[in-house]
Amino acid sequence: MINLNLEINLNTQNRECCNNSVTTKEAEKVECLLKCPHCGEEIPYENVSFCPKCGKSLEVQQNLTDLVLAAAMLTIISAAFSAGLGYLAFDRYLSYVFDYSFSIVLGFLIVGILSTIVSVFGIVGGIFMLKKKNVNFSMLGAILLLVSAVGNYITLQYYRLQYSQQYGFMEIALFSAILVLIFSILSGIFITASKAEFA
Repeated sequence: MINLNLEINLNTQNRECCNNSVTTKEAEKVECLLKCPHCGEEIPYENVSFCPKCGKSLEVQQNLTDLVLAAAMLTIISAAFSAGLGYLAFDRYLSYVFDYSFSIVLGFLIVGILSTIVSVFGIVGGIFMLKKKNVNFSMLGAILLLVSAVGNYITLQYYRLQYSQQYGFMEIALFSAILVLIFSILSGIFITASKAEFA
């Protein structure tokens, strides 16, 4: 009789422990419910690739989010290179404006102004990308960086060929312009591919 009572008590305790552990796991799942970004349906399962309600892929959404993040980072990096290029151009302009004719140093002034203004648009566009808002302004930032990179490259290449003995920093400036060009092209491609992510 005593053994039978002990077995019944142990079985009862085991069932209570199992029930408690299941309840705890269920509670954790309820707290960690995911929502489908397409229809807003709550998804109570882990490692689900498709929404049980609308059937749309959840993995594609994650890939789009990664593209937006990559576009934002590339745009901000491009804007940083553009700002650095603008600083270099302004520095050269101020260094040579009193020693050479204005026509010779005018290119540095153009590159400095263009790069500085465009870098502001690029940084703001990158911030909008991180927040997934205003896709048009985000795209504008990438396009302006692209246009300024082409314009700066042409201007700097012209000055490098004409006054190569006077301006030894041209290779660094040209390299910066090329990086801005490449990064802004990639950023524009990523924004276009993930357009659905923006509000």
